[in-house]
Amino acid sequence: MQVSHSSYAQNTIAYTDPESHYNKGIELFQKKAYTASREEFKHYIQSTEKTLKENEFNLTNAEYYSALSGLYAKATDADIEIERFVVNHSDHPKAKVIYNDLGKYFYDQGDYNKAIVYLEKATAGASDSQQSLEMKYKLAVSYYQTNNFQRALPIFNEVKAVASDYQSHSSYYAGVINYKNENYDAALNDLKRVENVNPYRIEIPNWIANILYVQKKNDELLAYTEPIIEKPNGKKIDDICLVTAEVCYFKDDFVKAAKYYDKFRNFKRGAVSNQVTFRHAYSLYKTNVFDKAVENFKKIAAQNTEIGQQAAYYLGISSLKVNDLNAALAAFDRAKTANFDKVIKEEAQFNFAKVAIDLGNNQQGINELQDYLKNYPNGKYEDEVNEILSDVLFDSNNYSQAISYIEGLKKRTSKINLAYQRLCYNQGVLDFNAERYARAIQYFDKSLSQPIDAELKNNAMFWKAEASYAAKSPEAEALYKDVLNTSNESLKQKSRYGLAYLNYNNKDYKQASNYFKEFLKGKREESTRQNFEDALVRIGDCYLATKNYNDAITYYDQAIKENKTEKDYAMYQKALTLTFLGKNQEAQQLFDRISAQYPNSRLVDDALYQSGVLELDKGNNQSAITILSKMIRERPKSALMPKALSKRALAYSNMKNFEASIIDYKLILQRYGNSDEADNALLGLQESLNSVGRPEDFSAVVDEYKKVNPANGSVENLEYESAKNLYLNEKYDKAIAALQKYIRNYPNSSNSFEAKYYIADSYYISNDKTNALKYYSQVITDNRTTFVTKSALRAAAIEVSNKSYRNAITNFRTVLFASQNKRDIVSAWQGLADSYYITGNQDSVIVFSKEIINNGGSIVMGATNKAQLLLGKAYMQKNDFVKAEEEFKKTIAMAKDNNGAEAKYFIGEMQYKAKKYKESIKILQELAQDFSEFVYWYEKSFLLISDNYVGMNDYFMAKATLKSVIENSDTPETVDAAKKKLKDIENKE
Repeated sequence: MQVSHSSYAQNTIAYTDPESHYNKGIELFQKKAYTASREEFKHYIQSTEKTLKENEFNLTNAEYYSALSGLYAKATDADIEIERFVVNHSDHPKAKVIYNDLGKYFYDQGDYNKAIVYLEKATAGASDSQQSLEMKYKLAVSYYQTNNFQRALPIFNEVKAVASDYQSHSSYYAGVINYKNENYDAALNDLKRVENVNPYRIEIPNWIANILYVQKKNDELLAYTEPIIEKPNGKKIDDICLVTAEVCYFKDDFVKAAKYYDKFRNFKRGAVSNQVTFRHAYSLYKTNVFDKAVENFKKIAAQNTEIGQQAAYYLGISSLKVNDLNAALAAFDRAKTANFDKVIKEEAQFNFAKVAIDLGNNQQGINELQDYLKNYPNGKYEDEVNEILSDVLFDSNNYSQAISYIEGLKKRTSKINLAYQRLCYNQGVLDFNAERYARAIQYFDKSLSQPIDAELKNNAMFWKAEASYAAKSPEAEALYKDVLNTSNESLKQKSRYGLAYLNYNNKDYKQASNYFKEFLKGKREESTRQNFEDALVRIGDCYLATKNYNDAITYYDQAIKENKTEKDYAMYQKALTLTFLGKNQEAQQLFDRISAQYPNSRLVDDALYQSGVLELDKGNNQSAITILSKMIRERPKSALMPKALSKRALAYSNMKNFEASIIDYKLILQRYGNSDEADNALLGLQESLNSVGRPEDFSAVVDEYKKVNPANGSVENLEYESAKNLYLNEKYDKAIAALQKYIRNYPNSSNSFEAKYYIADSYYISNDKTNALKYYSQVITDNRTTFVTKSALRAAAIEVSNKSYRNAITNFRTVLFASQNKRDIVSAWQGLADSYYITGNQDSVIVFSKEIINNGGSIVMGATNKAQLLLGKAYMQKNDFVKAEEEFKKTIAMAKDNNGAEAKYFIGEMQYKAKKYKESIKILQELAQDFSEFVYWYEKSFLLISDNYVGMNDYFMAKATLKSVIENSDTPETVDAAKKKLKDIENKE
């Protein structure tokens, strides 16, 4: 405020002491020292009132400035002082001015209610001067700010009509109020006045666009907004983009709508309405921009509202378009469970079922299709659902359920009969692989009852023959021969091989060799390499068995030259054959070569034994002793031990070393009294004792021998046979008690060693693994029966279940040294690979897995597949992910079995860990589709899919996947894991 001093400058005499307070007050007021200024004015007023010579003009001014100073200093009594001034000086010009000052003060402070009180007084009867227009404008703004638009608008209209600094501002506010009052024409006129006036030029286009939008002047709106959107020139265009997009959307111009919605989202900060989000997503959907449509539909698809249900449905359709079947399944699941839109609900359930089937979730798809028929008996898709249900049966992995379903149908079409043929065949194969041969034959017969597909019929015939062979059924040969009459060369080859072995096992060696030879004439492939190599050896065996020695050697030589496996066996058999031809020196060279070249071969003890026997036959007794001693020392668990001891004893006798021979003969009688060598040992012992002049010792040895080897018909032997029969008759509790009693009564009997095995096995079958392990370990340590290998395998299995893998490894290695049975050896390799994997020795895993793959053949069903998987897992543990994936892919290619499912999962897991989330999801989706019957890996794949979505920050899909797992899994552990993951995601959000 400007303060005048002219009246005081002309009268210096008037500068009395009170006047100094007045001047000081004016000076402090100008310096905005309001509290101090007010004090000076109060001093002035008090001192002036006491004088006779009162300066009325200055006194009034002093009261005015004192009141203002109190107001600006926020004194509590400022309002009272101002009101007092107005009452005391109502006719004074300052009374009007002080209302202006008060109004402006509260206006500037944002206290619009108080501002209104004083501005109303200040503007009452005011002229159109600039100062009056300012007060009116501020009064109107105060009304506006307090939402009193009715009183604000007339004042804005009054101010905008007069040229002033407040004219354009008033036009803007009038336009806004008219807009809010839905007086759109007036609003448009007001706003267009300031369309190019700063600062309103930035905002005005949005207001104009909104007015044209609510007036539904769509063509005019587009003509106005589109040029501005293309060249905004600093204008704010978020609302313009929105209303333009909305107009285009409702005109079905989805290309432009999508374009302007995109621009709107780029400019808009903060939340956007669900309706706009849906229309944006739908515009993208209609213009085939499905990836962006998915992104936008996801924002509202989880809401339990009508628009949420619609968004979920279109999210499902869009996800199908980008080939994200899991996302589609989750979206349709959400849409079908909401009840707002019945049409969408039906569509969603139908699509959910189809996607579930596409993902390989056939049972889930079947359940949904059946629910659809219940929910919509006359539904839009009734016919198509029935067709799909029929098609699903072709590919269903739940074969038995599908078979029962078809068998329950009153009417069966040729298409369903074809499905039945395939389903029964597939179930037969599953049962065959599970060694349920009788049941497999039943299903192959059912498949053959509908011989629609010729190739399938031929396969069913072959596998029925295989199952009959495995079940030792007499009709196996005829079945194989039936396959030979088909046109399928691959199956004919397999049948020749099966017929060859059938005759070989029946000791019809001539017929067996003919079939093996026919097999060798067929096409050779890597998948049948081991069969070809085996056939070469078996032909040699057939000729050896029929004493065609030269022909046998021909095939053994071919096997030694061409085979990758069984070279040691072919060499051994050739050496044996050479002995029959009298070519002992050549044979011995081969026996020696086996032990040198294949030190870990199961035939090393045989080769050493045969070599020792040849040396003995040549009269090289010392050499024979050396070789046989090596065999006895290095292979103490060999079944040839009694024979080796007998031959060494003979060699010692030949060298007149009768004391050494006596020791060996006694060892045979003590440890191997039940063996065929016992009788020879008695004779040899008698001769050796006679030779050293101690014939009297023989009777004592014989008595001891008889004690530990009871004769047939003796009471002791009858007790043993009685106890043993309890075991054979599966009365295991009684067998344990009887056998233990026998051991207590006859602790030195040779039968006690065998009795320990039967006790161990009785405990094992009775599921008392602790006691079983105790007795199996004694059998292995004693090494006095033919049950060492079986005991070692059972003991190893128990140690594995006890997680005592080091002990398991020891037992598996015992099998390798004790057994010549290839099946036992492959089982031991398998156990060693598994145990070494768990204990972290991956190099040993690789060694034994390769042994199974390269040398195991198909002796143990599924061993090759499992070894291939384990090989991949070993490389994965060694962080050689390239090699691991290579081995896993080989596993998957072998068969659609549990090993293939696990291999597929680990590929997905490796990609997840490498943050290749999309690649991982694709692999895991393939797992769910191709291996859905393997529930453990199927469910784990979905849990890992959810982890991948979390890695991609796609929490909608992560949660939807987990919710689907929770709703559909029957595995408590899986459900618990899914719930935990879901809770973790919700906590993150």
